[in-house]
Amino acid sequence: RGPIAMQAALDIYFDSISSKRPEFEPAIAVWRDVLQPQLERMEEERKAVIGKAIKRTAIVGSIALLSVIALTWVLGFQVMFPFGIFAGIVLTVLASAAVWIPVFSMKSQTKQLVVGAACECFGFNYDTMHPDLSGISGFSSLGNWVKSQAGNLKELNEPPTPAFERLKAYALLPSYDSRKFEDLISGTRAEADFTMVECKLTEQQGSGKNRRTVTKFQGLLFNIDYPEPFLGRTIIARDKWWKRGKGASDLQRVDLVSKELEDAFTVHSTDQVEARTLLTPDRMERLIALERHFQGGKLRGIFEDGHMTIALEAGNQFEAGSIFKPLVDPDRFIQTLTEIGLVCDMIDGFLTREWYKDRI
Repeated sequence: RGPIAMQAALDIYFDSISSKRPEFEPAIAVWRDVLQPQLERMEEERKAVIGKAIKRTAIVGSIALLSVIALTWVLGFQVMFPFGIFAGIVLTVLASAAVWIPVFSMKSQTKQLVVGAACECFGFNYDTMHPDLSGISGFSSLGNWVKSQAGNLKELNEPPTPAFERLKAYALLPSYDSRKFEDLISGTRAEADFTMVECKLTEQQGSGKNRRTVTKFQGLLFNIDYPEPFLGRTIIARDKWWKRGKGASDLQRVDLVSKELEDAFTVHSTDQVEARTLLTPDRMERLIALERHFQGGKLRGIFEDGHMTIALEAGNQFEAGSIFKPLVDPDRFIQTLTEIGLVCDMIDGFLTREWYKDRI
């Protein structure tokens, strides 16, 4: 199909999704007037930086391969295998690493552009939380960048949402050695401020040759501020996952109204009535839908004071598509709109019911 026919089909598709929620209505204008022109300008640069990275890697790899072959001829196969071959691979990676940084920098810029535009449709703010790598083109500039960013890199590891400390306080997050945050979305929904961020916690296990990095948690953290505090404290977790920890001695098991939900979740609270009123079947279904869409698991959270705090294990989200594919693809934008819309559904389900006005 020609460009005109493709644009007409795209208009029809955007019209069809705009009826699903009011935030989707400006999507076609945002795509046509903002995203599409900018992505078209970035496309030529994308091809150039990827082509340069591949060419540099191929040259370095060829030199390393010829060096390994020559040394094998001189020293013999038994001397060079497997450590000589492994050394050649390592040298190739190290020698070509810097030239791939502009590729990942463009990936970050694309995410900021696409996800940021989708968030603006909802009135939200977005930050990749990635360091600025745009000035790096080689080892020299990489070294200068590391020196200049030492303090800023430390700040990137600071939790950008109070959800992290709240979840950790009740053993709803595992122990870890290092932590990383990215893709921070913040704003107001249903008259409540909220933040959502991706979090990755890792731990070093074993020793010597058996030492390895293990991912203890990777997923999404949500914090939603209620206008008024809860009367009690309620903890929810997938069944048989959470164990009562420090500071939870006053919590009692809550029996849910649905047998299916009772089998799926464990709920403990200091206020049985509030917990049952809060965790109605339709609200629990919103949480399950969130878990299902993000292909996640082990959903857990705490309702305390004026905060609803949720953790959901899941893979990388809000990636805005692959940098190795053409940038001018509306699916990058539409997928992100859908993901943010589902988060809104979850928030709406807890904040736009009559219970919210009468009970809290």
